[in-house]
Amino acid sequence: MRNCQSGSYFTACLNIRPTLSFEATVVVLAEALGIRFSPDEEGKYEEYPAYRAFALGLEIALLAPPPPDMDTREMRDNCFQLIIDTCADVSDGGADVDMSALIAAQLSSATELEIERVDVAPA
Repeated sequence: MRNCQSGSYFTACLNIRPTLSFEATVVVLAEALGIRFSPDEEGKYEEYPAYRAFALGLEIALLAPPPPDMDTREMRDNCFQLIIDTCADVSDGGADVDMSALIAAQLSSATELEIERVDVAPA
């Protein structure tokens, strides 16, 4: 009998240099990834202006830096951040899959956005 994985948790985290406005960057990303973003009306990302999309069981979010008076980050920069996470709860021994290289390659080939991978320390 063949062994199968019970699930996978997909993630990605990329910084995007603000060569365009936040809204224009959302439009470029939506076209390049074939998705439709909507403003984050739920406030999931609190003080961060954000747009979210859902596709193939993934949440794709683009965050802008918070306004200066609400910015509590230790390292402040003006990059937009693209975050991708699996929507489903995968807690049954599946694999963690970092899609950052795949998404960066797609965006590099389909756009002129300046993309930087973010190294995220394992939990």
